Amino acid sequence: MLENTPPAGFFLIDKPVGMSSAGVVGFIKHRLKPYLGKSFKIGHGGTLDPFATGLLPIGLGKATKRLQPLLEGSKTYRFTLQFGTQTTTGDPEGEETLTSKNIPSKTEMESILPRFTGPQQQTPPAFSALKVGGQRAYKLARKGEQVTLQPRTITIHNLSLLNYEKTYAVLEATVSKGTYIRTLGEDMAKAAGTVGHLTTLQRTAHGPFNISEATSLETLDNALKTGDWKAHLLPLDVCPAVENTPADVTTKGESK
Repeated sequence: MLENTPPAGFFLIDKPVGMSSAGVVGFIKHRLKPYLGKSFKIGHGGTLDPFATGLLPIGLGKATKRLQPLLEGSKTYRFTLQFGTQTTTGDPEGEETLTSKNIPSKTEMESILPRFTGPQQQTPPAFSALKVGGQRAYKLARKGEQVTLQPRTITIHNLSLLNYEKTYAVLEATVSKGTYIRTLGEDMAKAAGTVGHLTTLQRTAHGPFNISEATSLETLDNALKTGDWKAHLLPLDVCPAVENTPADVTTKGESK
């Protein structure tokens, strides 16, 4: 039965690996149609790469207009940096481009952390959703075309080494809008005298939200099947209101 008054609120999803952020939105939207019909707004508060996991806020109804602070705010990521191999994409999905037998020590990794903390310039990766000449950079990169992106100012608020093994390091970073963790990993490996790429990436905090509050997509799907899905919908006041709907929001008639 369709809702007389469409609800508004936020789902906090722990995005599974291999699924795009837009794919998560599309999946939930499809599952909600029996309850809300075809005309309702839904969108996410910040893209995660398909290989990444972790916190993905989903706004429903009027909540889509309150996603902007999440897009503008800081986010925290936990990631694994594999030493010795660089890939085209900076993650496991790309092709190997460079190798190095040099593996930095734990002390060497700890010594470079201050260099990557604070305001700095970062060049976005070619495999990104930024537009070049009206086209997405990653589409051009997949065709083998040369992609040139300009450096931009970012801020890494906190950066720490959580674990170190012989061939990889696990780190955590709290960063500003526009920061690419794949690029951060590559730059850190280079500063340590080697090459590297990310093998895992998890968003653990996003604005006021923490991964501990998130629901798996499977759990939400089961709740949508039984009709108990509203138990996973957080109220509007968890995020302040803004006037404009952000670009990452998918509404009726739009596709991402």
